[in-house]
Amino acid sequence: MRPFIAIYAWLLTRLPEGFARINAGGWGCVLWILRRKILTRNLRIAFPDRDAAWVKRIGQTSCRRAAEMGLFSIASPLFSPEEIRRRITLDGSISQGPTSLTETTEGIVLFVPHFTLMEMMTVAPFLHPKLAAKQWVVLFRPLNQPGANTWIKDARERFGMQLVSRREGFGQAMKAVREKQVTCILFDQNTPQGISVDFMGSPCLATDLPGIIAQRFGAESRIFWAERISFWQCRLHSTALHAKDSAGLTLESNNWLANRLRSSDEACVEWLWVHDRWKHGHRGTT
Repeated sequence: MRPFIAIYAWLLTRLPEGFARINAGGWGCVLWILRRKILTRNLRIAFPDRDAAWVKRIGQTSCRRAAEMGLFSIASPLFSPEEIRRRITLDGSISQGPTSLTETTEGIVLFVPHFTLMEMMTVAPFLHPKLAAKQWVVLFRPLNQPGANTWIKDARERFGMQLVSRREGFGQAMKAVREKQVTCILFDQNTPQGISVDFMGSPCLATDLPGIIAQRFGAESRIFWAERISFWQCRLHSTALHAKDSAGLTLESNNWLANRLRSSDEACVEWLWVHDRWKHGHRGTT
C-alpha cells in the first residue's frame, strides 16, 4: 500500500494542479454514490425547507471537498515548506485579541469542526514561532490499513503535532492542557456517548470530552477551524468559547457550528455531511 500511496503523492504534486482537481472530482463522485442516502437524509434533517436540487448540489460539492481533503493528506508530505506557506495562512484571530492562540499562557482546548480542509490545520505550528513553542496533542482515530495509517499519521505530525489514539490518548490530552499546552479534539462527529443537544433543529448526541478537559483544568477554549479559499488553499481561524462548564461548552460549540452552516451555501459545503450525525439522536444523556 505504501509504495502505491508514494507514487500517487508524487503524481499529485508533480503534475499540473488540474490532475489533482480531476481526481478530487472523480473520488467525490464515488463518495456521493456510496454515501448518498446518508448525505441526503442529513441535509434534509438540517434544511427541511430546501428542495431536492439544492440538497443534491450541496451533497455532491461536499463530497468533492472531502475528496480534496483526502488527496491533500496524501500529497502534503511532498510539498516544500515554501509551498505550505503559500497554501495555508493564519487569520489575525490566531495571534490577536481574545481569540489568540499565541498570547495566552494557559492551557488551551481546541474544539475542531470536521470541515473539509481540516487536514491543513496540522501545519499550524510551522506558521508562527509561538505556536511552534507549544506542544500540540491531537486525538485521532487510526486507519484500519497500516500502510495508509503510517503515511497519514506522518503527514499530520510533520510540523510538530503529536497524534494519539482516542482509545489510549485521553491521559496525554489531559496532561498537555494541565501543563499549559494545547489539545485538539473533534467535537462534531457521530457518537454513541455524550450529552443530548439540539443540532440544526433535531436532537443528537454530542461528545462532551473537550468540555470535560477544559472544565477540569480551567483551560482556555477555542474553536479552531479552516476556511477554504480555493483548491488546497485555506485560512486558519480561532473563535473564543465563553462557557466554563462542560455542558455549556458542548452546547456553545455546536450552536456555533449550526450558525456557521446556515450562514451560506459555501460554508455549508465545507462540512463533512457523510457522517451519520443524528444516528443516536433519540437517546437520552449517557
